[in-house]
Amino acid sequence: MTSAIRAGRQDEIEQIMELITRCVQVMQNSGSDQWDESYPNREVIKEDLEHGTLYVCEVEGAIAGIIVLDENQAEEYSAIHWVQNQGPHLSMHRLAVHPEVQGKGIARRLIAFAEDHALRSGYTSIRLDTYAKNASALKLYNSLEYDLRGEVNFPGRIASFPVFEKVFV
Repeated sequence: MTSAIRAGRQDEIEQIMELITRCVQVMQNSGSDQWDESYPNREVIKEDLEHGTLYVCEVEGAIAGIIVLDENQAEEYSAIHWVQNQGPHLSMHRLAVHPEVQGKGIARRLIAFAEDHALRSGYTSIRLDTYAKNASALKLYNSLEYDLRGEVNFPGRIASFPVFEKVFV
C-alpha cells in the first residue's frame, strides 16, 4: 500500500468532507455523538486548509485519512495539569481515517508524522483530546505512550473528552 502524507489542498475539500461524513456515519452507528453534521463542518475544514494545518494521508491516489496540527488549544485545556509547561506545544485535532481503510495503520502513520513534525519544529509536547466513547482512539493513544492528563467537557456532548500529552524534552 503506497501512501504519502502531505498538506491538504483547497481543491480537495469535497473529498475531505466525504471522508468526514463517512466517519460521522460510523461513529453514530456505533452510538458515539463525538462528531455530527455541525462538527467538523465545511467552514472548520476550509479554515484548516487556508492555514495550511490540515494534512492528508493519500493511499493509491485517494485521501485515506486526515489530521490537523496547530497550536490552538481549547480554553477548557487551562484546567488540565500538564507535565510540560514550557512551550511551544503542538495540538492534534480532527484525526480521521476513511472507514474503508480503518485498521490498516493509517492513524498510526498520521500520528508518527505529527510527532516527527513536532520534533523537527521544536515543540516540547503534543496535546490532544478524544471522546470517552471512542474506544479505538483511547487504545491507540495509550499504545503510543500518550499520557492521560485529565478530561474536559464540551457543550452538546454527552460524554467527557480525555486529554492526553506526549512530552518530547
